[in-house]
Amino acid sequence: MSSQAIIEVVAPRRETVLCHVCSTSGCEPYLEGRGYTVVQCRECRLIYVNPQPSLEELEEYYANYDLGEQWVGGEDGFDRRVRKIIFNFKKKGSVLDIGCGAGSFLCGLREAGFDVFGVEPSESGYRHAKSANRLDAFHGTVESFLDSRVNADFDVITMLNVLEHLKNPRDIVLRLRKLMRDRAILVVGVPDVHLHMMLGEARRALGIKDPFWMDTVKHPLVAIDPPHHLTSFEPKTISQFLSNCGFETVFLRNAPIMFNADGWKNVAKRVVHTFSESLYWLTFRRVILGYSILAVGVKR
Repeated sequence: MSSQAIIEVVAPRRETVLCHVCSTSGCEPYLEGRGYTVVQCRECRLIYVNPQPSLEELEEYYANYDLGEQWVGGEDGFDRRVRKIIFNFKKKGSVLDIGCGAGSFLCGLREAGFDVFGVEPSESGYRHAKSANRLDAFHGTVESFLDSRVNADFDVITMLNVLEHLKNPRDIVLRLRKLMRDRAILVVGVPDVHLHMMLGEARRALGIKDPFWMDTVKHPLVAIDPPHHLTSFEPKTISQFLSNCGFETVFLRNAPIMFNADGWKNVAKRVVHTFSESLYWLTFRRVILGYSILAVGVKR
């Protein structure tokens, strides 16, 4: 039975699920907002939405949600740094990028001699990747991509700001693992919920209304952001997640900055990243606390 098997139907359109990391059912409510309940696992302390929205609910939410063009040009520095990290582990081979967007990240890898393929659900991102960047890509969700392919062998699979969106992240990663060669690497980038929780708890202690920005249209942190983000990781839980999916974590750091059109948020990201990197080095590389996390796992 799937690790994300439904254990209780609590409403016609939503299901209670097991923890995405440790597969236990014990959890306690952490936050309510936007019509969703965010819980924390009693065992591994993962933060996730539970009950989960149904596929129909998510399809309706994403029907008019196409941000494929918002990152064009703003992710160049992020892409270069992530590619450099990949080169530390792989010098050549085939790459699959889940959520490839406009495709600039894959273009850099193609120029370095890799064979590249992308998966992108947004129409605008897919169109730009195909027409402007001439990339081989699949238009659709990662679930539909996996359903459409039987055999593949990748040396690198990247999921940059994707995992937190998935309804069944563990099932998806286990299925992707079957498409990877021995000692292939999985590169994952996710928001860091630890920082979000610290700031939210501090604001709640001060009696500030809406301490976690659940009812605020524009807010600085997005680690807890239902239904857009369904699972919220921190360094400990993303490492445990990778281990439970059959990967050895060989790299774990604050992620590089990815910019978009929100200038005020870009400034906030710079400030947080400077603080995070200073904290990392001042603690002799022991403390990872920032806007987002980048992890690399080697297939065991």
